[in-house]
Amino acid sequence: MTTATLAKKTDPETEEKSAFVIPANLVTIDVDGFATRLLFIRLPEGMPAQALDSPAIWRLVQGNPDKSLKLFDKLLLVAFDESWIAEALVVRADAVSAVISKPRLTTIPVRYDKLFEDETYRVKWFGTGFAVERKADNQRVTGIVANAPIAERDLVRLHPVRA
Repeated sequence: MTTATLAKKTDPETEEKSAFVIPANLVTIDVDGFATRLLFIRLPEGMPAQALDSPAIWRLVQGNPDKSLKLFDKLLLVAFDESWIAEALVVRADAVSAVISKPRLTTIPVRYDKLFEDETYRVKWFGTGFAVERKADNQRVTGIVANAPIAERDLVRLHPVRA
């Protein structure tokens, strides 16, 4: 192999990190201050905390002029399943990428109360709210709602009423 071929090879861990991209619609500007901002970011499903090291994950956010990250912005990053959160600062940003400081990770304990389910359906968290999922094919069968009790009510309505 030539040195050019060796330079093009990347390790699988780097490729795995860059496979994740954060869409701009998952970024919410929580506080827009005079000098800095606080941004709330819900991460895509399956994205591990290690992927935050890759500057390329921000390319879609940086392409949005309203939500692009700026130097010294504070970020609150929440995992899709809400199992952990990370706090970080933007230390470098340009039009296509951003570099954040080493995130401070906080693990959130698992739910002590299980979400309701029956033999056919289950209530499940879908990142922005709760909905009912069919167990047979893992398809969402109701719309997203704000809390678990409303989703439970939707689940009950999926069963036929006996006369």
